[in-house]
Amino acid sequence: MKKITNQIRDLHLIESGLENNFAGVLSYYAGEDKVIHITLTFIYLDKNIYFFFNDDDDNYDLIPFEAHSIFTTIKSEKGSKINSVKFDAIYRFFSVSIKGIIKKIDDQKLKDDLKHKYLAKYTNGESEKTHLKDLNKILMIDTEEIQAFEEIGG
Repeated sequence: MKKITNQIRDLHLIESGLENNFAGVLSYYAGEDKVIHITLTFIYLDKNIYFFFNDDDDNYDLIPFEAHSIFTTIKSEKGSKINSVKFDAIYRFFSVSIKGIIKKIDDQKLKDDLKHKYLAKYTNGESEKTHLKDLNKILMIDTEEIQAFEEIGG
């Protein structure tokens, strides 16, 4: 099996990947030798990641504020003929990892703006007002580092 891994440094390409992806995995430490992974939907805005929770979502209460975390998205596709490689690719994926501190969003104006952006991404023309009241808890990763990779293999 052959594979090629490239680190992506083009911020426009990274941001496009984050804006067009719908879910990822949030990982954080929860005590000694215990790492928690939660799959979440998100929005990417101004180099930060935002997560939305309903009032009754237990995951919100489990996530420690001010904790170091990593959020990773992966977009994969079947390999296609790629002119830059000299083998038939079976797969190709693009991953983005964001490292930073988890923070709670309290500012109501920011929360309202974020809710509208979230609903624009995740609803299909349904009435936003019925969904807005459900998204009262918002967390963010205050980004310290972004890393992105593309891997092609076959």
